[in-house]
Amino acid sequence: MVKTNILKKGCVMKRKQLIVAGVLLVLIAGLAFGRGERDTAVEVDVPPEFAGANIDWRQFEGESIDVMFGRHPWEETITPLIPQFEALTGIRVNLRRVPHDVMMVEVPAAMAAGTLTDDVMMARYYDAGRHTLEGWTAEISGFLNDPSLTDPNWYNFNDFFPGARQITDWGAYQDRLPITAEASVLIYRKDIYQELGIQVPTTFDELLDAARRISESGKAFGITARGGPANWMPFYGMVRSHGGEWVDENDVIKINTPGSVAAVETLVELARYAPPGITAYGWDQINTAMMNGSAAQFIDASVIYPRLQDPERSTVVGKIGAAPYPIGPGGRVSNAHFWSIAMNARTQKPGPSWLFMQWATSPPVQKQVAIKGILPPRASIWDDPEFAAAYSPDFIDAMNVTMETAVSLPPGGERAGVEFISLLDTLTRALQEAIEGEKTPQQAMDDLARVWADIIR
Repeated sequence: MVKTNILKKGCVMKRKQLIVAGVLLVLIAGLAFGRGERDTAVEVDVPPEFAGANIDWRQFEGESIDVMFGRHPWEETITPLIPQFEALTGIRVNLRRVPHDVMMVEVPAAMAAGTLTDDVMMARYYDAGRHTLEGWTAEISGFLNDPSLTDPNWYNFNDFFPGARQITDWGAYQDRLPITAEASVLIYRKDIYQELGIQVPTTFDELLDAARRISESGKAFGITARGGPANWMPFYGMVRSHGGEWVDENDVIKINTPGSVAAVETLVELARYAPPGITAYGWDQINTAMMNGSAAQFIDASVIYPRLQDPERSTVVGKIGAAPYPIGPGGRVSNAHFWSIAMNARTQKPGPSWLFMQWATSPPVQKQVAIKGILPPRASIWDDPEFAAAYSPDFIDAMNVTMETAVSLPPGGERAGVEFISLLDTLTRALQEAIEGEKTPQQAMDDLARVWADIIR
């Protein structure tokens, strides 16, 4: 069990009668996969737990909202549940799903131009600084504290992990809700380990040796890793595990100190055993490399797990093992991440949009998603036997051990806003220069430190 200081659930408020008590069975049209597209009629079960919320779920019946999700295992898991929301509320959801990289680049551009039409969007927590500084996302504290829209005892905001609650208020104001709890862990091919006599690595040195042996065997590439978009995200855990840091709480740049440079050296060495073109690899590419069996190891977000166990998508079902994040000279410090959803500040439908955000992050929905393989940011679900039964013991153990010391934000990151994103953009390129051999790790980080000094100044 992941240890937390989460407050336990409070007293239950008096139940407000829903239109139909218990399980509601309806026939409704499926959700939109693009604007205006609909599936054929499906039968929908609305979990009876929603009857316990002391609000009127149907107060915006007949309205519609536009929702944008990035391609992600959470999106794949919650999308089939959206008809539940439509049946519960009478609100139609027009959903569009965009590739991960598009969400990272084109969506912020549309927000800046004022052309983003989505009412609710999937969002990265570290974008909150810019989103709130620019006023692109709506403040949600008023919705949380409005008893006509939110039953505080039923929704139980304090059930979220402390780190998950932190990311809701990372910018200038509270603007988002957490939807996942992720951490970088080691995912590996059990069958290849067994064939080659490889013991499960516990350190980065052992991980490098395993990657080398696998690559030399010709059975698969030794590892896959992000070398392109968002390569900085899994890299932060590597830096901390090597005793390094990016920038300390006093804005002193640490990216070119010995521990940080050692992490770059490890990344460069691992890249030798990765598929060709790794500097173009983002989240989608590293997932594909594991699912199609071309790579045998992965130290990135744990949310890949359900994809690898899906026989319709993965060629390695039953061959996957999981282990805690490797230990480096600075200990075991994985990178934790909490995806979120936010409301467009320009929405004309704040009430329906809030009900959707509340529904998607509610205990009943997050439990359904968790059982399908998406680790929840709510502490109570980790205590649920049904949740634990949905995962292999080695994966649960890997997450428990890893989350004990995982970190989300570099010191001072909360105050950086737009500046923080600028640091990440330049770090991405510096890591690519080191991987491609254009610069030594020390040269790449020294040059980066000078660039950062100009940004932070």
